[in-house]
Amino acid sequence: MTEIRSDTKLAGAPPVRFSASHLPPAHRMEIWREVFGREVIRLDMAPLEDGPIFHDAVFRDFGSAALGLGVVSSISCERTPELLGDGNNDIILLIPIEGTVSLQQRGAELVARYGDVLVRRSDDAGRTLSSSGRYMTVTLPARAMECRVADIDRLTMTVLPRGTNGLSLLTGYVRMLMAEDRIDPATLEMISLHIADLAGCAIGARRDDWHIANQRGLAAARLRQIHAAIRFGAANEGFGIAEVAGAMRVTPSYIRKLLASEGDTFTALVLARRLDLAFEALSDPARDAVPISRIALEAGFGDVSYFNRAFRKHYDATPRDIRAARKG
Repeated sequence: MTEIRSDTKLAGAPPVRFSASHLPPAHRMEIWREVFGREVIRLDMAPLEDGPIFHDAVFRDFGSAALGLGVVSSISCERTPELLGDGNNDIILLIPIEGTVSLQQRGAELVARYGDVLVRRSDDAGRTLSSSGRYMTVTLPARAMECRVADIDRLTMTVLPRGTNGLSLLTGYVRMLMAEDRIDPATLEMISLHIADLAGCAIGARRDDWHIANQRGLAAARLRQIHAAIRFGAANEGFGIAEVAGAMRVTPSYIRKLLASEGDTFTALVLARRLDLAFEALSDPARDAVPISRIALEAGFGDVSYFNRAFRKHYDATPRDIRAARKG
């Protein structure tokens, strides 16, 4: 998997996809290596196996943080002494989801497998060898990490083993960001701060910065976990705060406190999600024959009378009104 440098602005906040399969076959290798590799991401890339290359990845730029997620065939990516002339000093986190990545640098070699994170710097010559698989990357400028990691200038390369404090929150946060269709441009700077905080915690935050990271980066990641859990679990009638707290290994009161900081409550968010699911079903012509009571149950409501009251209060219309309005 290749990383995107923090000063490589592909298209701002919207995700950008690069697929080698979209390149003309006759010039695929040349464009992949010379244009995408050496000019765009400033890496000397080469396949490690015979046969056609496969490189399909999505990149997302958040200003001072860049993320990547993709599937690649076995490749070598090298920062050569020649390429170091660009002055880039990004901190790169290479995260294997399926596959193995190794780094050869300064006469040493480190290996990262599923659950680990390989950390390297762009201002040092080195070569990464990735087996075919699925990988995630997080790219941050060194200046964003100076106040978060002690002796950042001494960091050249390291492997963060699975279970490292903050690592699962970082990868979970990145996954959710990459899955979002739209992100408010006004939040880009704050998201970059969250990513840097979580990365700083994982690499080794300074003691004085731990409180800040907990309040900002870790809290933001956990809030997104809560919202994601509600989005996917609300349709289950038995879904509740205890289930989410157990999965996150926190207390229900901690979740209530986090949501209160945003002016929300767990109950209100679950209700809103269930009402949205019901509204979507009522607006779907393919579901006209489905009784409203069944739609309510499928959305997670155990009491149809309560569903009708809540629906009318939220939308200022009855479920039958929504169906009738769509039919004209």
